[in-house]
Amino acid sequence: MFDNWVAKSANLLADSFDLEEDQVVVVDLPTHWKSLVLALASLHHGATLVAPSHERAAEAVLWVTATPTDPGIPASCEILAVDPAALALSFGGDLGPVAEDFNASVRSFGDQFFPSSVSGAATAIAGDEHRIDLETLFATSAEAKGTILVRAGLPVLEFLPYAIAQWAAGDALVLLEDGVEATERLREGERITADYSPEA
Repeated sequence: MFDNWVAKSANLLADSFDLEEDQVVVVDLPTHWKSLVLALASLHHGATLVAPSHERAAEAVLWVTATPTDPGIPASCEILAVDPAALALSFGGDLGPVAEDFNASVRSFGDQFFPSSVSGAATAIAGDEHRIDLETLFATSAEAKGTILVRAGLPVLEFLPYAIAQWAAGDALVLLEDGVEATERLREGERITADYSPEA
């Protein structure tokens, strides 16, 4: 199911924004299944992901955000508005004059995506102090941990390399929304075997 959402989102990014290799995409969302979907969909096009505070945010062609009317978004940048609510069929707030509604649009796109070839040397994530290229991002290995509990709200671009490595190891990730307690019943029901730690 997650793969289908990545494919749908990649098709949306191609058809609605003509996203191409080396173009900069700002992901202005915390860790959430939708932000992970859109980050991976952008990488299918060879885009470079940055946080809104990064110096390259000013050159972004696309700003993915839950606050599409933020005055800090460059006027030249296209906007994809995302409502993180699990069952939201459309964006629940003010879209402003130019934003595309991810929630309302994505379901209409196909759940298969056939990407063009992109360079493994392309920058996948540009951080303040380092960059990660596509080849390194998807080649990093990790020890399998089973089913990992992750608390939402983490910076998504900091968490993404960990998520990709653990998925490659065959692990499952369970994202716990803010305000939800990690009870023993939840842990048993989801068969949690590990908790996310930045040092892990």
